[in-house]
Amino acid sequence: MSSVGKHKSAMMTAEVTPGSSAEVEKAIAEEEGNVAIPAKKPKVEKDQTNADTPEDVNLYMKKTFDERRNYITVELPTIKEVKEKFPELFVDRQIMLEFERITEIDLDHALQEYCVSHWRDITDMCYKIPSAKDLLKQAGEVKKESPSLEQYWDMVASLCLVPYMMKENLCDMVIEIGEYEQVDPKGKIVPVLISKGNIFKSDEFILVVEEEVVQEFEEFTIAFASLFATYWIFNMEYPDTLVYTYNFIQKVMVGLKDGTALPTPCREIQQKLIKMAKGRTNKDKQK
Repeated sequence: MSSVGKHKSAMMTAEVTPGSSAEVEKAIAEEEGNVAIPAKKPKVEKDQTNADTPEDVNLYMKKTFDERRNYITVELPTIKEVKEKFPELFVDRQIMLEFERITEIDLDHALQEYCVSHWRDITDMCYKIPSAKDLLKQAGEVKKESPSLEQYWDMVASLCLVPYMMKENLCDMVIEIGEYEQVDPKGKIVPVLISKGNIFKSDEFILVVEEEVVQEFEEFTIAFASLFATYWIFNMEYPDTLVYTYNFIQKVMVGLKDGTALPTPCREIQQKLIKMAKGRTNKDKQK
């Protein structure tokens, strides 16, 4: 395991527009002696021999988008079958990009923007929730250890605290296992993230869907966004145990409407957060 925070970024601040994760990695590279982060060569099908750079993969994915959407929505393949037919979907940030092709929403930016605006209110609300105290303590400790990455850890904590606000269980979304423990995808049907070690200390997050290891990530925020995007890419229903959490992420944090009403618990939390934000703004103006 690498040292804590080697791939994280302090780019996000309340004063600037959140940067994309690609920009995040660029910023880190510049801080580490202007050493560029090498692009991983994507896995491609044999008949796509020219698709050996991120740009080529992006172009290929755009050209095959209609074919892929028709295949997934009409033929209803398993995740394993999609992986075999379109392996490029599961490299780099293609899951998030596929979500953007479907919805025209930059998921990475939308989540960053919401967390930058509301992390204080989410944190303050969750201090009143007994079950969230341990996670808040962990977040506080890692921020002390890595103060330059405080903004990043605030975002990680905000995302993890959404289930607590909805009175649902984070462990239904993210499962922590031992740092050197092997990932066992058996029995894991709905999308779930496996964290090798504590969420705040790990740099290995594995996305599992339908008992298939879909992709591995180093950065929690990208893994979390990809977890959410998976439901939309593969037309999957939110599980009953997380229905409020995912509705809050979709309709409040991301702003993606689907013609259905925002569930009452989500609306109540949204209104409380808005009220808290306004109160904080008024206090700041009085100073």
